Amino acid sequence: MSIISFSSSHEMRLGFSLLLLLFSLCGAMTTALNITALSSRNGYSVLECWQLASVPVDAMAAANYALGNTTVATWSTIKPRTTVGEAWAPHVQLSMILNGLIRITSPSPESANSSDSITSINSSENSLRPATTVAYIMPGTTKSSLLIAADLRSTSHITGHYTEFPSDEPTVLIQVPFMDNLAPEHIVLHDGPCL
Repeated sequence: MSIISFSSSHEMRLGFSLLLLLFSLCGAMTTALNITALSSRNGYSVLECWQLASVPVDAMAAANYALGNTTVATWSTIKPRTTVGEAWAPHVQLSMILNGLIRITSPSPESANSSDSITSINSSENSLRPATTVAYIMPGTTKSSLLIAADLRSTSHITGHYTEFPSDEPTVLIQVPFMDNLAPEHIVLHDGPCL
């Protein structure tokens, strides 16, 4: 008993091509792009692992992911051993680290916040404070060298994140803002950075 039957060699080649396409699509769908993200929750900056909804398209021997509409990219060089302190994303943006190291603590430790950035945290807001998480962003793998920063000051109005560049070398970044501050479509896999 035959499960698949073909009446001609042309139909057989077409059927085989469709099977190959199906298998390649199944493989592509399982190759998700996971990126560490700085987001906002209950007024606090938090680190999360996002899985982007973008499905890779194979072209020219590469898996290509559409990330969304972007604006002008910026090349940034930060001096060695720089501490920025409490910060927020200036725009919803993708950051790619090419050299150096970024240490991000989120939400920013309470002792790092100045009195003017915390005007009045009452006990109900404090009970919503997420656990502190640390991420190291460095050149290497996709999971270690990419960050989506989406914790705008307007949404992380209680506390931002804390940023340090502890490397003995300059940290070099490419920062690519998303148009209209719209993050790529995604699901949150878990709290904390992607591992």
